[in-house]
Amino acid sequence: MKNLSLILNIILLAAVAVLFYLVLAKKPQDMAIVPPASAASGMKIAWVNADTLDARYEWLKEQKKAIEQRAENAEKSLRSKEESLMRDMAAFEQKAQSGNVARADLEKEYATLGKRQQNLQEESQKLGKQLSEEQKKAFNELYANVEIQLKTLSSQIGYDYIFSYSRGGQILLANDSLEITNQVLDLLNAKKQE
Repeated sequence: MKNLSLILNIILLAAVAVLFYLVLAKKPQDMAIVPPASAASGMKIAWVNADTLDARYEWLKEQKKAIEQRAENAEKSLRSKEESLMRDMAAFEQKAQSGNVARADLEKEYATLGKRQQNLQEESQKLGKQLSEEQKKAFNELYANVEIQLKTLSSQIGYDYIFSYSRGGQILLANDSLEITNQVLDLLNAKKQE
């Protein structure tokens, strides 16, 4: 399986090299200026800057802040419980070393401490899962809100495609004249105020 992947990568690399050679080998007079795809085919294309949307969409900022606050509160609570457990374990260890406590009492207290530790680990996992689900729900709502506003904008202006652009994403370059980020942000933030 790894060999197949390696072979495919080598073939793709060779194909890219051939394409680069063919493009760079052309003389400047041979190159034709091609109109943008949106003008050539009659399609209307636009893009939204996902990073700007992330930074300036008020509802999203509020959601992120609320999730961060819940995570911070959960972490404080868990840390407090963990510190209490550690103090109780240290006290148990001192009792055990003193030799003044009956073995049955020590075993009972040891089992109780073990159960508390297990409960703390389960609570930590449960809180992590809850926060992950809240984050997923917030992002699903984000995409739903954005999609509704993009459909509204598309029906008003008649876009066929609206892409998401973010630096380092799959779209490497976007024509600034096709950007509609501010219009989308205005619609999203106006909806939030209603």
